[in-house]
Amino acid sequence: MTYECIGKRSEKPYIIRDTQTGIYSIEELLYYIRENIFMLDPADYGRSLSKFIRRDLGLQELGEKYELMLNEERSFADRMCMLYFHTGFAGEAETETIRKALTMSEHMSNNDAHRVKGDFYFKSGRTAEAVIEYQAALSLIDEEQDPHDAAKLLSGIGSAAARNFKFERARSYLEHAHSLMPEDPGILDKLIAASRLEMNDEKFLEYMSEKNIPENIYSRVLDKINNAEKKALKSESAKALSDARKAKRDGNYSEYVRIRKNVLKDWKRKYRN
Repeated sequence: MTYECIGKRSEKPYIIRDTQTGIYSIEELLYYIRENIFMLDPADYGRSLSKFIRRDLGLQELGEKYELMLNEERSFADRMCMLYFHTGFAGEAETETIRKALTMSEHMSNNDAHRVKGDFYFKSGRTAEAVIEYQAALSLIDEEQDPHDAAKLLSGIGSAAARNFKFERARSYLEHAHSLMPEDPGILDKLIAASRLEMNDEKFLEYMSEKNIPENIYSRVLDKINNAEKKALKSESAKALSDARKAKRDGNYSEYVRIRKNVLKDWKRKYRN
């Protein structure tokens, strides 16, 4: 879908403090709100936002209307929906859906709030912050009374550990999650993958036998790992690093360093984007 941009693009970003996200236009703001609707902190959208809308985006009338709603102590949902309505970023039906979601989020439990933030950070690649939120949510529940939520949180922590190549730690959390929700195929697949990446062939097979995991199940996960490895080896980065290793073997150390620097530069660019 295409939207007609209104207002200016700010030279300096409006910072959403809760996630340290920089916003440069009204369209970016409304897109961010819609995509992260269950993890918004109303404190990030006070008078500084009305000033940003007026001064930095050049939307004087919209900023003044927002300021007036603040003075009238209108709800967070009302203020956000006003922005959607007056910018045309969302139609009537979608705006009403946004209103319902914002109203629901205001009554979200602390546990749910931490979990939602954890999911957001994990998807954004900010695994350390994701783990902090998952652990905070985990501390607020009793795993015996709510094994499902506990298992999902433990699985999230395990997945974050695996992303940082801490496979033994990942397996430990996923094993705990699997003990709470043995019927969840997603958690079991993650446990198998983390175990395989942690262990050599012999230890892995012993572990599968110890956990009574059928061969047809772990073989399917191993196939996925092998396919992912093959795909990774075909990437431009993998080919470049292979050329770098060849240059090093040939004694061309300056070429080895140059290629590695370019690969790292490309990785950083992709991560920032």
